[in-house]
Amino acid sequence: MDRKSLILLAVFLSYSVSAEVYKCADGKYQADPCDENSQPVDLSDIGSVIKSSDSASQSSVDLNSASDKKKEISTYIDNKRISREIAKLESDRKRVITARDQRLRNLRESRQYASNNLAGATWQQSLAQEQIAAAQEADTLVSSIDRQIEQLKKEIK
Repeated sequence: MDRKSLILLAVFLSYSVSAEVYKCADGKYQADPCDENSQPVDLSDIGSVIKSSDSASQSSVDLNSASDKKKEISTYIDNKRISREIAKLESDRKRVITARDQRLRNLRESRQYASNNLAGATWQQSLAQEQIAAAQEADTLVSSIDRQIEQLKKEIK
């Protein structure tokens, strides 16, 4: 790189970007004002957990509040992760129930084609057993998912 490029790079890297953030009535945050009365949110205490101070007692208080903030952030992140897992499990539960219902519907339709003879009766009995097995399998999966959801709900702090 030539000298001119290095100077331009240094200037651009040292430039700090500041942006204002607005909180709207619906709870969403955005870069543009929500309405004419919108005021920017004060984010001065975000980004730096530990502030410099003159006295040692003040720094220990700052460290304690920093530790509390870290715990609060950690708890928030854990709760969000758990909420996402619960939502995924509930989606899986719905998917299992839908697949079970579709499979049972297909088996019921197959039973209509059984003839009135011994082979048809045997086939019909086989389809009935398959319906029972499909229902039991889906019920087992659903109850397992329900237990996982309950366990995750207990973990939310």
